[in-house]
Amino acid sequence: MIGIDIVDLSRITLTDSFIRFILTDSEQAEFENRKTDKRRIEYLGGRFAAKEAIFKATHDKNYLKYSVLNNTDGTPYIKDHPEISISITHDGGIAAAIVMIT
Repeated sequence: MIGIDIVDLSRITLTDSFIRFILTDSEQAEFENRKTDKRRIEYLGGRFAAKEAIFKATHDKNYLKYSVLNNTDGTPYIKDHPEISISITHDGGIAAAIVMIT
């Protein structure tokens, strides 16, 4: 199965309730390491797109079940779900994610 999603970053808000709705504790730790609001919006928008892409591939809308983290080289992976491959990008005011379940 494949899932894909795109997010308009101008619609992302850095409110505590939205952050807690989308990000797991591990993701929130990575989010806090982003130094500017622009980088935080890109991170949050990318994770939102990732969670929606996961939902489209799995039909599981429990966003907090999936932690989309970064390896030391910056590539994203889904913790505890090696069967799901993911790619995230953000540029020009959008974020996009694609997942593939193997």
